[in-house]
Amino acid sequence: MPSDAALFGAMALPCDRPAAGVNLQQWLYLELREAMLCGRLSAGSKLPGSRTLAAHLGLARGTVQAAYQQLLSEGYVVSLTGSGTRVCELPDAKLRAFSQQRRDGMQVPVRRAPPVTDWLERLKAATPEFIRREVAPGLRPFFPMRGDVHSFPIDLWRKLHIQQMRSSKVQTLLDYDPAGLPSLRGAIAEYLGSARGVHVSPDQIVVLSSVQQGIDLCLRLLARPGGTVWMEDPGYPMVRQLMTVAGCKVVDVPVDQQGMRVEEGIRAAPLAELAYVTPSRQMPTGHELSPARRLELLRWAGACGAYVIEDDYDSEFRFIAKPIPALRAMAGADDSVILAGTFSKLLFPSARLAYLALPLHLVDMFTRAVALTSRHPNSLSQAVLAAFFDQGHFERHVRRMRKLYSLRAEALSCAAQQYWQGLIEVPEIRAGLDIACSLLGGSESDACRRIEEANVDVMPLARFYQAPVSTGFLLGFAPYEERSIFDAALAVRNALS
Repeated sequence: MPSDAALFGAMALPCDRPAAGVNLQQWLYLELREAMLCGRLSAGSKLPGSRTLAAHLGLARGTVQAAYQQLLSEGYVVSLTGSGTRVCELPDAKLRAFSQQRRDGMQVPVRRAPPVTDWLERLKAATPEFIRREVAPGLRPFFPMRGDVHSFPIDLWRKLHIQQMRSSKVQTLLDYDPAGLPSLRGAIAEYLGSARGVHVSPDQIVVLSSVQQGIDLCLRLLARPGGTVWMEDPGYPMVRQLMTVAGCKVVDVPVDQQGMRVEEGIRAAPLAELAYVTPSRQMPTGHELSPARRLELLRWAGACGAYVIEDDYDSEFRFIAKPIPALRAMAGADDSVILAGTFSKLLFPSARLAYLALPLHLVDMFTRAVALTSRHPNSLSQAVLAAFFDQGHFERHVRRMRKLYSLRAEALSCAAQQYWQGLIEVPEIRAGLDIACSLLGGSESDACRRIEEANVDVMPLARFYQAPVSTGFLLGFAPYEERSIFDAALAVRNALS
């Protein structure tokens, strides 16, 4: 029979009654822990014996013992032979005492704000409109720069994923070479040779999580803070932001129908350290860098020792002929061109796998940097993608999507011809996932507002330009079925009329 003192301790123990259906062990553990953290059970106070508390609360003794054991393992209580189970001195209690001293007028240090570094200032300046966006449940026409994830063979991908999780392939779960899984690097090198005309060894491939990571590494390793870099104008805004945050001096090189005007870059900054280009399909205009300007760019890079970052982001989807060879495939590009590619457009965005094809003398430097900053991308995803390549699924998927996107590009052209005469000019769509269009009258901001009110998404071209530009939009077509394209085109016509 419990002693009077033990029974009094059990009755005084502050516990609310449990709700119906809750786990009693978890309930008791949480109630006791909360009582300790809030100071209702002070340091050094003795808990009732498990038998006494179980009888008082109507619980099984094993339930009380399990809750006590959990508190003991987490350091809330200590159990000593002959002394029972007692509450430990907790940091939370000391903090409560400290807070009380503050309220009583004690002088305490004020926590200083994080230091305002140059990097932080550049980050704020480069990303003034940055917000943490929630993932939309679905895209509305004509949101650009996206492929059709609904047409991806997800059941096949799941099957390959399960195969990699077999016990015979448990090594896939271990760390791998920071440069990437050897089988995937070999598959990428083979693909670049057949599809992009780029002949590199697997050792020259470094697998990353994104092209942005690759460009960030290029800026860190190949450009000095304050060094000069060329940027296309118009061009991809996030690359410009990376250059700004890296502390580089960004020189805007204008783009026309033959791509980057290389002679303008040479005139403005002949000793630039890096040049960023999208030669196979310029972002956002869609123009290709002409052969003459490709040669001019390579001659400049070779003469001044600069590097060219070639972003090959969606050139596989070319509808009028085979994809044109990459800049990296040209003679004289081996030592100066870094080819960056991504699988986010070819597969799906959350694949988070990309790569750099590097000049041989840069491989060790970049591999060391990847090992230090991110170790390596997800090796399981790399193994699945390598199997996707090896079994021929990648090539079939790209062919199928190229045909599908071609039909949707044609649908957008037909819809524009039917509904947008005198409103929006849509040029011939030869490649890619989106198209830059011209607004034939009125204000771009006003047109965007009206279109958004009609539940249609467009991206203003002004977002990509530094110099003044004629008004227009970047319109996506790849993720949208033909019926949706025509319906959205009609809604745009009604909004702008």
